[in-house]
Amino acid sequence: MGAESSKKVVRAQKEYFTPEERQSVLANGQKLAGSSGNITVPSMEKHISKYYGPEIAARFVKVLIRGKTPTPTFLSCPMLVDSLGPLVKGTVEQHLYLTVTLAGGDQAGVDSDNIVKYLEMVLGVYLRVILGGAGCRGWASGGSGDKSIGQVCRAVLHDLLHAGATFKETWGKPPPKAQFSYEAFERWYLGHSLFTSLEAEVVGGCFSVSTAGPTNLLPQPSLTPKSFPNLLSAAQVLFLNSSLPTALQSEWRFIFSTATHGWSFSIFMKQIVGKGPTLLIIQDQSGNKFGGFAPVSWAVKPQFQGTPDSFLFALEPQVGIFHSTGFNNNFMYLNYLEKNTMPNGLGMGGREELFGLWLDYDFGKGSVAPTCTTFRSPQFSPNQEIEVKAVEVWALGPEDEDSDDEEGKRSALDKNPEASAMLEMMGKGRVSDGYREEDKE
Repeated sequence: MGAESSKKVVRAQKEYFTPEERQSVLANGQKLAGSSGNITVPSMEKHISKYYGPEIAARFVKVLIRGKTPTPTFLSCPMLVDSLGPLVKGTVEQHLYLTVTLAGGDQAGVDSDNIVKYLEMVLGVYLRVILGGAGCRGWASGGSGDKSIGQVCRAVLHDLLHAGATFKETWGKPPPKAQFSYEAFERWYLGHSLFTSLEAEVVGGCFSVSTAGPTNLLPQPSLTPKSFPNLLSAAQVLFLNSSLPTALQSEWRFIFSTATHGWSFSIFMKQIVGKGPTLLIIQDQSGNKFGGFAPVSWAVKPQFQGTPDSFLFALEPQVGIFHSTGFNNNFMYLNYLEKNTMPNGLGMGGREELFGLWLDYDFGKGSVAPTCTTFRSPQFSPNQEIEVKAVEVWALGPEDEDSDDEEGKRSALDKNPEASAMLEMMGKGRVSDGYREEDKE
């Protein structure tokens, strides 16, 4: 009785896949096995090479056949299922062993150059596969191409490569060459879900096993024009998306670009005001690319607005995220009033005349501060005064279904933000505000 119970426990531990997943892996294995019924090691390596390349494919096969004596020259389809199960659906320790091995490491640890190259390969494979699908195909024409993959990977690995340092402190510095112990890599690995999610997607895709699903990593673009000159590469979109609140990661809605809407600050303002959370991307004439996340709708007023969830980011030539420091509340600023002593334009962080990021109302000009106390960000361009080459804005998350209904309820001042801001600056509130129904949002 005890022996039977023990066998049942062991068997339960080995059932990593659902019946549907098991059948999918078996079918995949049978295609590789052909009429012989067994998958030879060379044919398995050839299959994995389509995803990982020959060197990593050879390491993967060694993991699949490890512990089996004598060393097999082929895998039966059930053997493939049993070997693959713990690697795809097993414990963190089993996943970690696979990662370190595929990156060319062992129980002693892993080299920094090797782990960067491994993540570059994983991210490249993921994007190549996922951009072929209908949902995310719009990102395929991203501006920076393969160069951005390496930049993004070094940012994802930042806390490992530069332990204890902020993005500001490591700005402009190349990643150090180091050997990380197995324990040090494990500590980092357990706290960085983007890395593990990407790897799980690629391993699962290689053997036709579904995992978390692509929309958790790359959002679906919507409302994009037919000929859309996207400023962002797919790798940059993925990195920025992983830094957003979870509720905003599923869909990005295009609302403005200078290529589509032209160089009018008033049109720019009209397109972004009241649209909910947004991402602003700026490219200057020197090729530097940076921007900011606004967690609430932009409103025209001569005061700072926003919440501590705001952040600034850089995408080229380096990638980094710069979160709120708590030093002040100068998160978002948008103003456009004639004959006004307050600055006219859009700013994020810093203070008047020294914003962390600034777009002047004279659209095409801007500035970046040498340092920004609001976000502890560096100067994003070599010159503090910048000439803007392109601007792009995305609204984040699903569109509010009641937006059309609310349009008719807005007062004349709501529809004329410049006049509204002028009254606020003069210290005159709107009498009608006291008689309106409270905004439920």
